[in-house]
Amino acid sequence: MKKGQKIISWILRVLLSLGFLLASSGKLTGNEAVIGMFENWGFPTGFSVIIGVLELFLAILLLIPKTLKIALLGLAIIMVGAVVTHLINDPVGEVIRPLLFLVLLGVVYYLNFRNKNPRVLEQEI
Repeated sequence: MKKGQKIISWILRVLLSLGFLLASSGKLTGNEAVIGMFENWGFPTGFSVIIGVLELFLAILLLIPKTLKIALLGLAIIMVGAVVTHLINDPVGEVIRPLLFLVLLGVVYYLNFRNKNPRVLEQEI
């Protein structure tokens, strides 16, 4: 990976990590508004805490190079769930934040794990 790409990747990873830490805080502190949203969406009691714990854990893993791929996968799954939940239950504008997070996770994945030598792929075919 080129130096510029590495810097961009780390900036995005830190920003995403902070974003997920903030998102998890509302779920983990028992914020009544957050708990109410999850209940209105039809999720069982305590599901918001599970999502909050996962977001917190994966936000930390996002900053560890050896666990980056699993963090990206886990957070992407959570964001796909968030997008679907908002599309079903909320005004369309509520989809923007989880969709933006999902796109940024994809950019980080691309910067770190894209095929560095396209000829290798051609030779396998």
